[in-house]
Amino acid sequence: MVDTRYPFCPPPLSSPRSAGGGKEGGKYPFRRSWRWHLVRLCDGILDFFAPHDRKAVFPESIRNILVIRLDQIGDVVCALPVFPILKRRFPSARVTALVSGEGKAVLEHNPFVDRIVVFGSNWFSRSGSVDLEELFRLTADLRETRFELGFDLRGDLRTIAFMTASRVRYRIGYGIAGGAALLHRMPDYDMSRHQVELNRNLVTDEPIDKRNLKPEIYLTLEETKEAWKRLDSFGVDRGSDLIAIHPEAGYPSKEWGDEKFIQLIEKLIRDAELKILVFGLNHARRVAEHFASSDRVVNLVSLLSLRQMIAVLHCCRLFVGNDSGPSHLAHALGLACVVIASGTNEYERWGIWREPVTIRKHEVPCSPCHLPVCNVAGHPCMSEISVDDVLATIQSVAPC
Repeated sequence: MVDTRYPFCPPPLSSPRSAGGGKEGGKYPFRRSWRWHLVRLCDGILDFFAPHDRKAVFPESIRNILVIRLDQIGDVVCALPVFPILKRRFPSARVTALVSGEGKAVLEHNPFVDRIVVFGSNWFSRSGSVDLEELFRLTADLRETRFELGFDLRGDLRTIAFMTASRVRYRIGYGIAGGAALLHRMPDYDMSRHQVELNRNLVTDEPIDKRNLKPEIYLTLEETKEAWKRLDSFGVDRGSDLIAIHPEAGYPSKEWGDEKFIQLIEKLIRDAELKILVFGLNHARRVAEHFASSDRVVNLVSLLSLRQMIAVLHCCRLFVGNDSGPSHLAHALGLACVVIASGTNEYERWGIWREPVTIRKHEVPCSPCHLPVCNVAGHPCMSEISVDDVLATIQSVAPC
């Protein structure tokens, strides 16, 4: 029988894969491709040879918990509310987070995470290749810890298989991309829910409102001092009114455009005594270099580590940018945010979910397209959002 001390974990499903399926129905609620044929084949084999005991019960004693979130910055931010919930449920347990290098930067100094393990060359990394030596080393390391409880927050066959190979005793997750037969519990996957709510449903049955699932990033006093010292080297003092601008995104289809950001900055520095900090890694440099002769715009493109960027963002009062990882970071730091969202995906399911945030979005019939590059002439979901629209939104959210 299930330990009644943890009523949020119901008895294991007699057939884990029977749960969920998403609003669209079927086992795999996302776009079909040739990969799903392979997933179906793997699932058929796993159903027949599932290595775990389907009658496994929730462990009576929880000493070690593993939480896996290997993908992007925004996904890790959506996972942040999971950790205080777990610590409240299991105050004596050690919580380990298995993340990418970017995830480590988000989780550093988090009081609800006892250990951070980095899997740099995982299957979601930018290189797209897995370092087998690192994979085997991590598997051996995790086996030694003997985790009683593990959570895969994404719902990915590879991650679930990795959790199984690491000998996590009781595994909870979503089998929406295969691997449900390796899970002991799989809650219903409701595609209308925000990611932060889906994460919540894995770790508790409490109906915690989405607005109360607060993401938090923790900075040390030394990190904050270093951030101001770095800004001082660019002529920015503590009394400056700072706005962070991030013109990039993970895909071209999610970008508003360099020219529009340049026009926006020109209007901002004309109308108010403030400083603009431009962040980014690639073409944001073009935006920043347009203002090379201005002492009102600071070019921070490619100059900061992710952790340093977080600390500098914390010095700002407003974030303006595309739907991207940095917008989630600003949200977790408590900044007011103006996010320019494309029709690429359902922002209501993946974007910032708490105040203070204002979304500028132009509805189009082709949304959500899930395309990395827009295939409609003129990219209307972004081109129809004018500079004046965004400027007016900034003035309403954080008057200069």
